[in-house]
Amino acid sequence: MKRRLCLLLAFVLLLCGCGKRETRGSVTLWCASDDPLLPALRDAAEDYGYPVALREFADADALQSALNTARPDLLLCSHTLAFGLAEEGLLASLANPVSYPETLAGRAEGVGRSVFPLGSRVQLLLTRGADAPADFLSLCEWASAQKRPCFAADSYADLICQAMLGVGEFHADREKDCFYPAFQAAWNALAECAFSGSLCTGEAAPGVLDAQLVYSDRLTGGVPAGFTLAAPAASPRLADLRCLALMRPTRGASAFASWLFAENRAAQLALQSGLIPALPGGEGSDPLSALLLSLREEPLWLADGKCDYVKNRAAFEAQFREAMDLLR
Repeated sequence: MKRRLCLLLAFVLLLCGCGKRETRGSVTLWCASDDPLLPALRDAAEDYGYPVALREFADADALQSALNTARPDLLLCSHTLAFGLAEEGLLASLANPVSYPETLAGRAEGVGRSVFPLGSRVQLLLTRGADAPADFLSLCEWASAQKRPCFAADSYADLICQAMLGVGEFHADREKDCFYPAFQAAWNALAECAFSGSLCTGEAAPGVLDAQLVYSDRLTGGVPAGFTLAAPAASPRLADLRCLALMRPTRGASAFASWLFAENRAAQLALQSGLIPALPGGEGSDPLSALLLSLREEPLWLADGKCDYVKNRAAFEAQFREAMDLLR
């Protein structure tokens, strides 16, 4: 009888232990389906020893709307959303904070405790050969002289915003921005490219044109043969910082975050996704990752989520492409 009781007690303890392990490890994580970190994060979730419930939304707007009705343990999103949630006091804090470089630690409330920057997406210059200059206005002048389709950018709004950093606020509103000489110079340079037939406003895969400003995460498949990859001249450099935000302080979320930010995993995850790592570590084993690591010490400009540029960016991009098409 005594032996049976001991066996029964051992079995109950075993069941309790298994239950605790699953509770500590399981975690829910929301993200947009087009997030540059999603493929690498999906691979990381498979390597993690406990269940990670990834829920994907159509885009960033759908993701943000879903937060009105429910909350995950962790949220993968842009810094504009993560920093805003932190300011509103809607995030939890990690018991064991992650240490970030001073350049990032002071950017927003809760960096390292409730907001965990992973990596920054930037536009890089892909050129056939080495003829095209990296300076924006010189690049436009070079493209105009070709008088054939040869130049494009993934985001012209970002390109113009970059040209105005340090010399004027970019509202992504032509009626407001037209008074700034820097905006006039950028707009006119691109308009000249369009008028000469050199500017392309449609979708272009990397390696199709002689000179392209391409989002870094679109180059994870490698630099096309015969092309050179470079960082356009910029200081500070416009960036979209991708972050994890802690929404619920569950044991699963804490365990997953501790695992993800150990052993240089976060830096390698960023490089694998074509982003400038926010944390030390990572290896530059190919041209893209080597370039991204070289940009890690540069000052980055992160837009405030409440600024006109963020609010108007999508509409400005569409209007700009439409205006350039009329000049061709």
